[in-house]
Amino acid sequence: MASFRVSLAYSYLNKYVTLVIHFGTSIVMARLLTPADIGIYTVAAVFVGLGHLLREFGINEYVVQEKDLTPNRIRAAFTLNLLFGWSIALILYFARTPIGNFYNSEGIREVIGLLCINFLLVPIGAITFAHIRREMRFHHTMVIQVASTVASAVVGILAALAGEAYRSLVWSAIAGTLTSVIFTLVYRPPGMLLLPGFREIPHVFAFCRYAGPRQLITHAGQTAPDWILGKLLDMSAVGLYSRALGTINIFNKAFLEGLWGVILPHFSKQHRDEAIDKDQYLFLVDCITAVAWPFFATLAVLSEPVIRILFGEQWLESVPVLRILCLGAMFVYTTVLVDQVLISTGRIRSSFRIILAIQVLMVISVLISAPYGLIWVAVATAAVNLVQLCIYQIIGQRAFNINFKAFARIYIKNIMLTCATAVPSLIAVLTLNSSPFVFFPHMVAVVAVTGLIWIGLIWLLKSPLSTELIKMLSHIKTWRAAKVGGGSPR
Repeated sequence: MASFRVSLAYSYLNKYVTLVIHFGTSIVMARLLTPADIGIYTVAAVFVGLGHLLREFGINEYVVQEKDLTPNRIRAAFTLNLLFGWSIALILYFARTPIGNFYNSEGIREVIGLLCINFLLVPIGAITFAHIRREMRFHHTMVIQVASTVASAVVGILAALAGEAYRSLVWSAIAGTLTSVIFTLVYRPPGMLLLPGFREIPHVFAFCRYAGPRQLITHAGQTAPDWILGKLLDMSAVGLYSRALGTINIFNKAFLEGLWGVILPHFSKQHRDEAIDKDQYLFLVDCITAVAWPFFATLAVLSEPVIRILFGEQWLESVPVLRILCLGAMFVYTTVLVDQVLISTGRIRSSFRIILAIQVLMVISVLISAPYGLIWVAVATAAVNLVQLCIYQIIGQRAFNINFKAFARIYIKNIMLTCATAVPSLIAVLTLNSSPFVFFPHMVAVVAVTGLIWIGLIWLLKSPLSTELIKMLSHIKTWRAAKVGGGSPR
């Protein structure tokens, strides 16, 4: 558990630093670019992201979870990654014109063509980075990702100021990838020299034949609103929906990504050693819902001032969409760990089947709802998220042989926490006019009061988060005492 906490500390420090940079960059870029600019890049990124999933094809996950990772298997994984990456770069380059013609957009064609550069760069460092994660060297992953984020932000803002419009997002992505590859090679494990190898390709592919399609299907379902709205409505609709979804993803970047980077390596190590600890799983479910539910409930109430302050008046049409997506996010984060457990324990086929069913339902729901507008698309998405919650809840109980009563105690306690935490935001919205409420000092006051109430409630409700906060403060106090005394903390 101690090593798990240390890994989490580095992972969260990494994510918070990159989040602050991403957050500041998105605010600046939202004022330098138009919804149409962001819409063009978003639609192009759907196809490029699909290409990246084809390039990876579950190979990185294989490296992290494989019990017996021999040098020949590492070389086979590198060979597959290289072949997939460079082949997809070629395919996307020639496909850029028909895709641009389909959307009647020269910008989409140009963005896809330029982003093919990343497919030539990423495979060079991808397997090494996955191996660094497997070894749980999160202090090195932090340096790599922070350096990449800084490079991406600086290049993107400078390009936007230079009038590059949607192309500024392209230059930003390429700069980040190049920086990441360089730093990954600097921190590669001693003696790890990646050379092509073919002997163990069948063994690697036995895992990837399910992991790869699973990632592709997930991507298709999650980005369904982007590529469907871009055709049935317009690029501004894509930009507005993307802005609402991007605001939702602030939580993912602020809280879950830090945990996400550790969970798969940690659970995989537990599975290699003995078995995944079900008490630790319940502990994590309790912690995640205690943070996610109050966050999204508060964000739903404060959607209008949040959008107005962060992104400006031109994005206010995304407010009702954001409110509905907050409800869907509460469903998703309730059982968000189940899929990682399935992968960690080698049950990739079960993960594939569940993902296939959920994402097919997502695509169908968006196709049906899109002609009726963005709000109905958000409603359809939240409905599918509810179905996903029910499926993963059943799977999670069976995987750990845990009775629903154990989960019910957690859920009831955190529903109480969520309702009480949302009170300050409701009072502020009902008592303050929209005009003065949009000013920054009012928002700071509401957030501060909400945070204090949340901290008090997790203490009163005896949430495991309160224990973890006390331990964290104790470690900080010990570290500061050691710094003042000129020694080193034990």
